[in-house]
Amino acid sequence: MLMLGREVNLPADLMFESCQPVQAQRVDDYVSHLTRVLRESHRLAREKLRHVQVRMKRNYDLRVLERTYGKGDKVYVLEDAVGRGKSRKLSPPWRGPGIIIDKLTPYLFRVQMRNKVLTVNHDKLKPCRDRQLPVWMTNFSPTEFHVDGDNSKEVYCMCRRPWDRRFMIQCDSCAVWYHGSCVNVTPSDALSIEQFKCKGCNA
Repeated sequence: MLMLGREVNLPADLMFESCQPVQAQRVDDYVSHLTRVLRESHRLAREKLRHVQVRMKRNYDLRVLERTYGKGDKVYVLEDAVGRGKSRKLSPPWRGPGIIIDKLTPYLFRVQMRNKVLTVNHDKLKPCRDRQLPVWMTNFSPTEFHVDGDNSKEVYCMCRRPWDRRFMIQCDSCAVWYHGSCVNVTPSDALSIEQFKCKGCNA
């Protein structure tokens, strides 16, 4: 086989072990032996998986570029979704810039874009070091959007309800914030909208 690279036709007594009559086992002995073999197999599999997980995490951590961000930092957001009719290859990979308005966890941030608010993992952020920033960022004040949704009593949208940590989008004409569910806009749809106008502004 090593020389020819394939199985060679040989007599059956050379290819297989000699078939000797095996003494029959009792049912109890067979069950106990099978149970012992299965437990040992599972133990070896779990031990192997544990070693593999440790090795994979070590290799992943070597390639992770962890950055620390805070409120008010200017960042770019990695573009995951591509709008209908647009080519992913020709579309810019980064969207923004935006401003971090809330730090939910050490790795999860809420980013204020020009007309929407996104919740993004730090793996999809990169610092913005542009010398010239958009006008809306220079005029942006953190008090324009409350991040303490549980304590805020300010109402938005046509439904006149508070933020409640739901996805919202801002009209580019009247600067009013709307819940995405009220205007039938999902977070993935908002990534492909260049300018959003509410029904009142479109009328």
